[in-house]
Amino acid sequence: MGGRIAIFGGSFNPVHSGHVRVAETAIDRLKLDKIIVVPAACSPFKTGGERFLSPSCRLELVRLAFGGNPKVVIDDRELEKGGVSFAIDTVREIAAEESPEKLYFLVGEDSVPGLPRWKDYGELVKLCEFASFPRTVESSTEIRNLARSGGDFARFMPEKAAKRLKEMNFSQKKGTGNGKKGTPLE
Repeated sequence: MGGRIAIFGGSFNPVHSGHVRVAETAIDRLKLDKIIVVPAACSPFKTGGERFLSPSCRLELVRLAFGGNPKVVIDDRELEKGGVSFAIDTVREIAAEESPEKLYFLVGEDSVPGLPRWKDYGELVKLCEFASFPRTVESSTEIRNLARSGGDFARFMPEKAAKRLKEMNFSQKKGTGNGKKGTPLE
């Protein structure tokens, strides 16, 4: 308990190498003891958004992508709850559970102007400090498009996660993934 902790939330649909680099940079720059990666069930800003991977598959790929880093913990609380995921709920819970010396919430630089629109923003800034990072060249949208078209998306993802997504994508094309809820590719 305690220490310097960051929460790294997002849809991770799918996770890419940029996500991993942000985590590694944050560990170094913020002198973190731990990063808690929390895949969102549904972002409040993407409620009508595109589905690509089921929650269980996103979680599996996140575990594969971050699995080699002992300072990274994967937390499935938002996926377990389902529905719209609000940062404030997760921050409150983690702050109470961990009693951190310092709590950060990692965001992309492009998200900073919209932070005041986040639910209970005033309380959020009292509980944690936002740490922003530049967006990377990798894009989950591009990976989704490449996967659907049979393109090479592996160069944008950590190796183990890319290999698993290829397996999922192959089974979809062979007809074992039918696009129904609970299948890897939705």
